[in-house]
Amino acid sequence: MIVRDHEHVAKRAEQLEREAAREMRKLAEAHAVAGPEHVDGTDGSEIIVAGDDGLRADGGEPGEDREPIDVGNHVQDREDPDATMVVVNLDTLRADAYELEDGGPTVADVNPQYPETDDVVEVIYPQRTDLTLEGKETYAFPRERLEVVARVHDRDGGDGGEK
Repeated sequence: MIVRDHEHVAKRAEQLEREAAREMRKLAEAHAVAGPEHVDGTDGSEIIVAGDDGLRADGGEPGEDREPIDVGNHVQDREDPDATMVVVNLDTLRADAYELEDGGPTVADVNPQYPETDDVVEVIYPQRTDLTLEGKETYAFPRERLEVVARVHDRDGGDGGEK
């Protein structure tokens, strides 16, 4: 086979790589929720689970003082505390790897004052009058830029998860 349009082939390869990365994130999320024995790869490929490197899905590290974030928590932007957001995803990519658009800037690129290696938290901006959260646009933030306003899950066995 003779390839005449090398640029097209390269762009298609990049697109396939991004799609594969998204699929791996979905499988990693399923693994985090269900455990490895309950996750099957749909194409027969194996899921590779890295050893415990000290990183946590909630963006924290052992012994770290920052407050963990969970899906469903209400958070606010430290730089613009006027709007409350709802956490909808704790992404598995670091800020320097999470592209805001295909081939576009990363979360780290648009947030240079925060660590490039910070975890990414995806949020939505619900309105008081919303009847559903479906179809809302998601926004990605570095973990350090967000602070928890209200918890939805009970973390410590108390009422409402308060510390």
